[in-house]
Amino acid sequence: MSLLEKTSRKYISSDKFAGKLFGSILKHRWLVVLLIISAVMLFDRNVPELWHKVLLMTALTLLVATIISVCNTLTDLYSLLRKDDNVTTCQIFILAAIGIWIFAAAIILNFGNDAKNTFLISLTGSVLAIVFQDKIKGAVAYLHLRRHHLLNIGDWVIVPKMNADGVVKKITLTTVTLCNWDTTTSSIPVGALQTDHFINLQNMSQGKTYGRQMLKSFTLDTGCIRPITKEEADAFKSSEHGFLNYIPEDEIKAGTLNARLYRLYLYHWLMNNGHVSQWPRLIVRWLDHKDSGMALEVYSFITDSDTEAYEWQQSQIIEHILSSLEWFGLRLYQRPSAFDIRNSIINNTDKSAAQWEQEAL
Repeated sequence: MSLLEKTSRKYISSDKFAGKLFGSILKHRWLVVLLIISAVMLFDRNVPELWHKVLLMTALTLLVATIISVCNTLTDLYSLLRKDDNVTTCQIFILAAIGIWIFAAAIILNFGNDAKNTFLISLTGSVLAIVFQDKIKGAVAYLHLRRHHLLNIGDWVIVPKMNADGVVKKITLTTVTLCNWDTTTSSIPVGALQTDHFINLQNMSQGKTYGRQMLKSFTLDTGCIRPITKEEADAFKSSEHGFLNYIPEDEIKAGTLNARLYRLYLYHWLMNNGHVSQWPRLIVRWLDHKDSGMALEVYSFITDSDTEAYEWQQSQIIEHILSSLEWFGLRLYQRPSAFDIRNSIINNTDKSAAQWEQEAL
């Protein structure tokens, strides 16, 4: 590593903006050297007018290229530091530099006021508009997203159309870089985030909402749904599971559907769960009946929004739902597998499993 590279890295890692700026300029020193050379040549009065325009355009292009390169370096740096305001400032400087280059080029290349030169300038402007159309669209989308605080570095976003789900690592005038949860990287055009649908989950993940949504449905076997008997009602009231803490006593009586008692139990159990929010909604309801059975849906919000904590609490709730079904004489529906059918045939005959296997061979 050369001395200039070491010096550049030293100043880039500085805490002060001036140091970062100087380090970024040193990183792109060759552009700066060429810019200085072209600028010095402009002071030579013996240079023909045509070559003077060429040198002027060269110097202007090198200046804009230097500004863009330095701003891109600062953008990468401030993206790592999650300083959104500094990133926005760098991108505005890039946009301004491109605009100045287009405006200045039109002035420099204006050789006269006749129709031919006017046509040439118009054609040049049209070509530039086509070349930079993505950047222009991206700039408009970028300013829209940043102005309304719809997207920031470090946000967790989902872009369904792009199959992207991860954390924003970098934002530029043209692209947004995401680090997906599967450790892959996605580069998404900024314009796509303005025209297409995307979801920002940052407020939810930081606990700034009521919680993280849990929406699960469990299909119950309708063959198990039946009214309870008086003996079962008495057993419910004296059960060690403390059903009276969650189900009104007047609901526990002969003739009440066991599915109704379970729905009431589950609803009040969730209400008393310290990790489940009652806002904006807590719903335990039946969905439409299907050939597979009756689906019981749980719609709630878990207050632990961090991914690991959320998944842990969600798993515990699901496990409790599965284990408590048996207390009410209910069970989940499952389509018979080949194993179930085979065992059913074996159990309905006098042949042993060994005999069936021997005959199959």
